[in-house]
Amino acid sequence: MPTALLAIAIPFPPLARFQFHLEAHDTIRLPDYAGSAWRGLLGRGLRRTACVTHQTTCVGCLLVQSCVYSTMFETPASPTQALGGYTALPHPFVLDIDPNAPRVLAAGDAFTLTIHLIGAAISQTPYLIHALGIAGQLGFSNERGRFSVTAVEREQTLGIGDWQQIYTAQSGVYQPHEPTPLRPPPVPEAVQMRLMTPLRIKRDGHFLGARDLTAGDLVQALYRRLRSLSSLHGDPTAFDLRDLPRDPAVLKLYPQWLRWHEWTRYSSRQNTLMQFGGLVGEIGLTGSALSTIWPALWLGQWTHVGKGTAFGLGGYRIIETAG
Repeated sequence: MPTALLAIAIPFPPLARFQFHLEAHDTIRLPDYAGSAWRGLLGRGLRRTACVTHQTTCVGCLLVQSCVYSTMFETPASPTQALGGYTALPHPFVLDIDPNAPRVLAAGDAFTLTIHLIGAAISQTPYLIHALGIAGQLGFSNERGRFSVTAVEREQTLGIGDWQQIYTAQSGVYQPHEPTPLRPPPVPEAVQMRLMTPLRIKRDGHFLGARDLTAGDLVQALYRRLRSLSSLHGDPTAFDLRDLPRDPAVLKLYPQWLRWHEWTRYSSRQNTLMQFGGLVGEIGLTGSALSTIWPALWLGQWTHVGKGTAFGLGGYRIIETAG
């Protein structure tokens, strides 16, 4: 991919990627898709870290608009933020789950968790470090596979891979720094995308399968995701669906390989198994409208797209461009 940057930054809230370096203290067995386990464990650790009222629910809590836990997981939208039918703020974090990471870890093994933070959530990183420390003491599942946080790195320039250490357990010191502008590379002539975690997009109330997905479905879902985040955490005018091209001939999607991958998770809240399947594979995008949607396409790598983004679903990477 070209390394030169566009002159104009994307109008979007600050966004930063953090890599948490961890060490297993016991044998840890992760489920086939670890996003749900990480979300649950992080939520429990953050609630124990931040909740001072010890209420069983955030509803009706005096501190709901300022608490770190509710901001991350359950913040209700204020009257001025109730946009587009949303009753709660989109989560200002994304779990970037590696589907190929080891599922079984032995005591002493090092492993990582990558989290993307959006807007004001970036300043709350120290709370997440502490929360993951608490989560590590609680451990995974009934086997209580424990771990500890050894260090944290932050990507200095989004998508470049220039990680800088900002915390070590040995020092106990966190070093913040200002987010850099979000500037995508130049617009390519064609794009190839790898769908890393199940992509769940609905049309007319039904999830789209490998034969159904179109470029329009993908781009509309992406714009909705980015607009909701931008509206509630930054610029309410960005990523307007009315700016999308109407002619399907100007943007084409070509599946390289695409299949439905089923994922079942247990919901402790609902006490039932839930199906969270979606599309995985590789697709290509070409057409004259690529220049219009390119900033959103590049940015969506870090926000994810579709349903279940709170569990790390809808994650993709742009793996090849031509232009």
